[in-house]
Amino acid sequence: MKKRTITAIVLASVLLPLIIIDHHTYPLVGYLFLAVGIILSIIASYEMINVFYQRYPTIGRLRYLIPFMSGSLVYTIYLATTQGLDISDPTNANTVYHLLTMGLFIAYVIFVLGYTVFTENSSANNMMAAVLTLTYCGLVMGFVINIRFLEPFPDANGLIFFRGGRSFGYLYTIVALTDIFAYFIGSKFGKRKLCPEISPKKSVEGAIAGLIAGSLFGVAAAFVFRIVNPADTKELILVIVGSFLISMLLSFTVQIGDLVASKIKRTYDIKDFGNVFPGHGGVLDRFDSLIFSGAVYYIIVLILQICYSW
Repeated sequence: MKKRTITAIVLASVLLPLIIIDHHTYPLVGYLFLAVGIILSIIASYEMINVFYQRYPTIGRLRYLIPFMSGSLVYTIYLATTQGLDISDPTNANTVYHLLTMGLFIAYVIFVLGYTVFTENSSANNMMAAVLTLTYCGLVMGFVINIRFLEPFPDANGLIFFRGGRSFGYLYTIVALTDIFAYFIGSKFGKRKLCPEISPKKSVEGAIAGLIAGSLFGVAAAFVFRIVNPADTKELILVIVGSFLISMLLSFTVQIGDLVASKIKRTYDIKDFGNVFPGHGGVLDRFDSLIFSGAVYYIIVLILQICYSW
């Protein structure tokens, strides 16, 4: 417990300043956060592909190549996030970089599939392992990392104000309260097992409690972190309903992300993906609940951004 607490304090002391400090005023902060994010993606990719490698050693050199492919995807998503969006201009950098990200991802998938085909004694399991790692640790994790660089919509009239630090505060509130209530309510009142073959301790009662808590506290967090700024009663009702539904979706994906990580660990009979964080395990162990919900949050913001541009 002591080791786990010390690790959490060190992580917070490193990440919080990089999230909170305005990167427009201090550009170095933004570059440092991006560098840390890319490093985390590379480590996470190695953790995941190495788990598969233990079962399928014919993965071979891909376990060294895929982590750097994942890191490059994080960088192209950064380029897409930090450029302006103007749907009327098809040459706009934002659109171009999002297309570049998807093109690069597809090119990587084709490469790893081709590599596997021409590797002696390899199987379709190698293909699936490589594609899953690229998707999970490169594309999906890349969206989460680049929440840091989200900016307010120019045409939102102050109603919604998505910005990196505020967004992380809102999102992490949902992640933390979902996990806390699911654990404590499930431990005390849980009767029906949620997924006993994956995680025997999780219960339906705990999952429901986590979903309700994540949704309600998510609404409160949207106001606390000033993600929403209603000007009248009509807008107040709109943002309460909207933030509740979005928070519920995010709370649901928090639990899905946790179960997905548990499923992989259970399948390959491992306790942790890695040991880079003493007391917490690896990068994937520490951030498993955040990865799916963060990616969904990023996509929701992107969709809203496109709607406002229209």
